[in-house]
Amino acid sequence: MRRLLALLLLACLPLFPAIGQATPDVLRVACGSQFMKTLEPLVDQYQMETGNKVLLIDGPSDEMAAEIEKGAPYDMYFADDSVGPRKLHALGRGEAPKTYAHGKHEQQYVVLVEGPRHELAERFITYFDAHRELLRKAGYRLPGE
Repeated sequence: MRRLLALLLLACLPLFPAIGQATPDVLRVACGSQFMKTLEPLVDQYQMETGNKVLLIDGPSDEMAAEIEKGAPYDMYFADDSVGPRKLHALGRGEAPKTYAHGKHEQQYVVLVEGPRHELAERFITYFDAHRELLRKAGYRLPGE
Protein backbone atom coordinates (compact mmCIF):
# COMPACT_ATOMS: atom_id res chain seq x y z
CA MET A 1 0.00 0.00 0.00
CA ARG A 2 2.83 2.38 0.89
CA ARG A 3 4.48 1.68 -2.45
CA LEU A 4 1.24 2.33 -4.34
CA LEU A 5 0.78 5.68 -2.62
CA ALA A 6 4.39 6.65 -3.30
CA LEU A 7 4.05 5.73 -6.98
CA LEU A 8 0.81 7.69 -7.23
CA LEU A 9 2.51 10.71 -5.67
CA LEU A 10 5.45 10.43 -8.07
CA ALA A 11 3.09 10.10 -11.03
CA CYS A 12 1.32 13.32 -10.00
CA LEU A 13 4.50 15.36 -9.47
CA PRO A 14 4.73 16.60 -13.08
CA LEU A 15 1.27 18.15 -12.64
CA PHE A 16 2.61 20.34 -9.85
CA PRO A 17 6.04 21.70 -10.86
CA ALA A 18 6.74 23.28 -7.48
CA ILE A 19 6.16 19.95 -5.71
CA GLY A 20 8.17 18.00 -8.30
CA GLN A 21 11.28 19.84 -7.19
CA ALA A 22 12.19 18.56 -3.74
CA THR A 23 13.26 21.30 -1.42
CA PRO A 24 17.02 21.64 -1.17
CA ASP A 25 17.13 19.87 2.18
CA VAL A 26 15.26 16.67 1.20
CA LEU A 27 17.24 13.76 -0.25
CA ARG A 28 15.10 11.48 -2.45
CA VAL A 29 16.30 7.88 -2.17
CA ALA A 30 14.98 4.88 -4.11
CA CYS A 31 15.64 1.57 -2.38
CA GLY A 32 15.20 -2.05 -3.38
CA SER A 33 12.64 -3.87 -1.23
CA GLN A 34 15.12 -6.36 0.21
CA PHE A 35 17.45 -3.66 1.53
CA MET A 36 14.68 -1.39 2.85
CA LYS A 37 14.41 -3.03 6.27
CA THR A 38 18.13 -2.39 6.78
CA LEU A 39 18.31 1.11 5.30
CA GLU A 40 15.19 2.51 6.95
CA PRO A 41 16.52 2.51 10.56
CA LEU A 42 19.79 4.04 9.34
CA VAL A 43 17.86 6.79 7.55
CA ASP A 44 15.80 7.43 10.71
CA GLN A 45 19.00 7.68 12.77
CA TYR A 46 20.59 9.96 10.12
CA GLN A 47 17.61 12.32 10.18
CA MET A 48 17.55 12.48 13.98
CA GLU A 49 21.29 13.09 14.31
CA THR A 50 21.75 15.55 11.43
CA GLY A 51 18.39 17.22 10.97
CA ASN A 52 18.64 16.43 7.25
CA LYS A 53 15.52 14.96 5.67
CA VAL A 54 15.29 11.86 3.49
CA LEU A 55 12.35 10.69 1.41
CA LEU A 56 12.83 6.92 1.19
CA ILE A 57 10.79 5.02 -1.42
CA ASP A 58 11.06 1.25 -1.79
CA GLY A 59 10.06 -1.26 -4.40
CA PRO A 60 11.42 -4.14 -6.45
CA SER A 61 14.89 -3.19 -7.70
CA ASP A 62 14.08 -3.77 -11.35
CA GLU A 63 10.96 -1.61 -11.14
CA MET A 64 12.80 1.18 -9.34
CA ALA A 65 15.50 1.16 -12.02
CA ALA A 66 12.82 1.31 -14.75
CA GLU A 67 11.17 4.29 -13.03
CA ILE A 68 14.50 6.09 -12.78
CA GLU A 69 15.25 5.32 -16.41
CA LYS A 70 11.93 6.98 -17.31
CA GLY A 71 12.85 10.09 -15.32
CA ALA A 72 11.60 9.51 -11.76
CA PRO A 73 13.15 12.28 -9.64
CA TYR A 74 15.43 10.38 -7.27
CA ASP A 75 18.79 11.58 -6.00
CA MET A 76 20.14 8.14 -5.10
CA TYR A 77 19.27 4.53 -5.77
CA PHE A 78 20.20 1.61 -3.47
CA ALA A 79 19.57 -1.59 -5.43
CA ASP A 80 19.30 -5.17 -4.22
CA ASP A 81 21.78 -6.11 -6.96
CA SER A 82 24.14 -4.45 -9.43
CA VAL A 83 22.04 -4.76 -12.60
CA GLY A 84 19.98 -1.57 -12.26
CA PRO A 85 22.80 0.75 -11.17
CA ARG A 86 25.08 -0.49 -13.96
CA LYS A 87 22.36 -0.09 -16.58
CA LEU A 88 21.47 3.41 -15.39
CA HIS A 89 25.11 4.46 -15.45
CA ALA A 90 25.53 3.02 -18.97
CA LEU A 91 22.54 5.13 -20.03
CA GLY A 92 24.15 8.26 -18.61
CA ARG A 93 21.97 8.37 -15.49
CA GLY A 94 24.30 8.89 -12.57
CA GLU A 95 27.82 8.28 -11.44
CA ALA A 96 29.65 4.98 -11.57
CA PRO A 97 27.88 2.55 -9.21
CA LYS A 98 29.54 1.66 -5.93
CA THR A 99 29.21 -1.63 -4.09
CA TYR A 100 27.84 -1.19 -0.58
CA ALA A 101 27.37 -4.85 0.41
CA HIS A 102 27.19 -8.46 -0.66
CA GLY A 103 24.01 -10.37 0.14
CA LYS A 104 22.72 -12.90 -2.35
CA HIS A 105 24.31 -10.67 -5.00
CA GLU A 106 26.68 -7.76 -5.18
CA GLN A 107 24.59 -4.77 -4.10
CA GLN A 108 25.27 -1.29 -5.43
CA TYR A 109 24.11 2.27 -5.08
CA VAL A 110 24.33 5.06 -7.59
CA VAL A 111 24.20 8.84 -7.10
CA LEU A 112 21.89 10.27 -9.74
CA VAL A 113 22.30 14.03 -9.26
CA GLU A 114 24.84 16.81 -9.64
CA GLY A 115 25.27 20.26 -8.16
CA PRO A 116 23.81 21.17 -4.76
CA ARG A 117 21.70 18.01 -4.59
CA HIS A 118 24.89 15.97 -5.07
CA GLU A 119 26.23 17.54 -1.88
CA LEU A 120 23.16 16.25 -0.02
CA ALA A 121 23.83 12.77 -1.39
CA GLU A 122 27.50 12.96 -0.39
CA ARG A 123 26.56 13.90 3.18
CA PHE A 124 24.33 10.84 3.40
CA ILE A 125 27.00 8.58 1.87
CA THR A 126 29.54 9.81 4.41
CA TYR A 127 27.12 8.96 7.21
CA PHE A 128 26.23 5.63 5.60
CA ASP A 129 29.92 4.68 5.30
CA ALA A 130 30.53 5.57 8.95
CA HIS A 131 27.69 3.27 10.07
CA ARG A 132 28.28 0.17 7.99
CA GLU A 133 28.32 -2.01 11.09
CA LEU A 134 24.51 -1.94 10.83
CA LEU A 135 24.79 -3.76 7.50
CA ARG A 136 27.05 -6.39 9.03
CA LYS A 137 24.59 -6.84 11.92
CA ALA A 138 21.82 -7.38 9.34
CA GLY A 139 23.81 -10.22 7.79
CA TYR A 140 25.46 -8.47 4.84
CA ARG A 141 29.10 -8.86 3.93
CA LEU A 142 30.87 -5.59 3.31
CA PRO A 143 33.12 -4.98 0.31
CA GLY A 144 36.58 -6.40 0.94
CA GLU A 145 35.40 -8.99 3.46
